Amino acid sequence: MGVRKRGSALLVSTLLVLATGCSSDSGSGQPGASSTTSEPAGLDVTSTTVSFSDLSRTTDGGDGSGPVPGRELDTTIWYPTEGDGPFPLVVFSHGYKASPEDYAELIEFWAARGMVVAAPRFPLTATGTPEIRTDLPQQPGDVSFVLDQVLDLARTQGSEIEGLIDPERIAAAGHSAGGLTSALLVSDCCFDDRIDAVTVLASGPLDYLVPELGVEQPSAYVSPGVPMLFVHGGADDAIPVEQAQVLYQYAPNGKAFVLAPFATHSDPYGDPADDSWQVIAGSSAGFLEWALQVDSDGLTQMRSAVEADGAASFLDDELP
Repeated sequence: MGVRKRGSALLVSTLLVLATGCSSDSGSGQPGASSTTSEPAGLDVTSTTVSFSDLSRTTDGGDGSGPVPGRELDTTIWYPTEGDGPFPLVVFSHGYKASPEDYAELIEFWAARGMVVAAPRFPLTATGTPEIRTDLPQQPGDVSFVLDQVLDLARTQGSEIEGLIDPERIAAAGHSAGGLTSALLVSDCCFDDRIDAVTVLASGPLDYLVPELGVEQPSAYVSPGVPMLFVHGGADDAIPVEQAQVLYQYAPNGKAFVLAPFATHSDPYGDPADDSWQVIAGSSAGFLEWALQVDSDGLTQMRSAVEADGAASFLDDELP
């Protein structure tokens, strides 16, 4: 897998409840000061935080005074410190009232297998922000902007990630509201033709996640699509599995849906002590390794993780 899906694309005729209002205009970014190091299994991994400012767009001030200029997107980038680069890039989107750090264990698990992972902190839905979930339709534009900036940073002499990213191998992944953000990137509202694969963790359609938007004009996935992996918990009390299936059913062929029967909404995606964490980490890593040409046996690893000890099952598997 790895054929680029560039240029114009036909839209699937069946519609999906997604969103409009996205942008990928460029702006400015400056490296931040914070840096951390960890040593997960596999390749050694480190991380750095970079501050990006999208000056072409606005952010709701959160106090009723109207929009303010710019969108501030502090982005943590995890990357291998050894191995044969350049590496593929995954842009990860956090959930509502969460932050990239909540998923550090999962992200490090992916990065240790030979990927760079960039995770922006969204200006209105992250922990400690005004927590305005109606801003979700703007987040695909944030991801496309961050993708622009991270690729530029990888081309910048002397940057911490200089030369580490292969711009022809890019995936989007996310949890909950971030999962929908990632799915929107391969829909007609917010299509980013650089995305080669998508991983959607514990998510659902926009009319369920943000009903106050009153979405009436749904948006279609593009066709031909890219490979997509959906993972959901049978014990998810925030987004029922039936809602995830709504998001899944209209995706083009080349997709799979993993059900982890005991997984709740949040802990299995960030806590290695959770009983469902291993199947979620293993299946998602295997899928990304295959889709981004890190390991041709990635799908075998994905299926082995799902089938091990009856920890999960496929509700559908249309991948090769």
